[in-house]
Amino acid sequence: MNQQNLDKDEIALLQKPWVKNHTTLTNDHILELYRLFNLYCDPRTRRIDLKDVMITAQQLGLIEKSPIVANTLQQVSDQHGDGGVDFEEFVRELTTKLGNTFEQKGREQLFTLVDIDGKGTLDKDDLKKISDELHLNFSQKDIDEIIHNVAGYDAVDITAEQFEKYLAKLTNRRKIETEVLRTK
Repeated sequence: MNQQNLDKDEIALLQKPWVKNHTTLTNDHILELYRLFNLYCDPRTRRIDLKDVMITAQQLGLIEKSPIVANTLQQVSDQHGDGGVDFEEFVRELTTKLGNTFEQKGREQLFTLVDIDGKGTLDKDDLKKISDELHLNFSQKDIDEIIHNVAGYDAVDITAEQFEKYLAKLTNRRKIETEVLRTK
């Protein structure tokens, strides 16, 4: 992130403690959300009506193209009814819906979010849809490898419990690596 290309409001945003200490989103993600937020923000109240965002998402075909993102926005919108949200509340609500992978509840929420059809497992087709939606471009071999690493060699799908345990292991490993780097 190049600070020279930021306006004064964006620089001020990055200095806020809740942004500096955010456990789920990077500063770049928060800036992207801030810029999106400002497209809909009422300049007098510094709030947005999430229904406006959902109407645009529907008009752009986001609901069909990116059901995970659309579902998350819809949940946040439903929670607020007719009331608007400010930016900090918007980020907090999205983060809550996306799930904090450092906590078990967050990992469970993330599984619920990606389990679009609600069947309680993720199979090859589900992983392919997620890969396509997030532009990860996983091959069939990659998807098979993911299922085998998470659920075992003979598995054909991933349960919520397996997903949560695997993410916990990855998150803990990442946390340890981060601490090691900080101490150097």
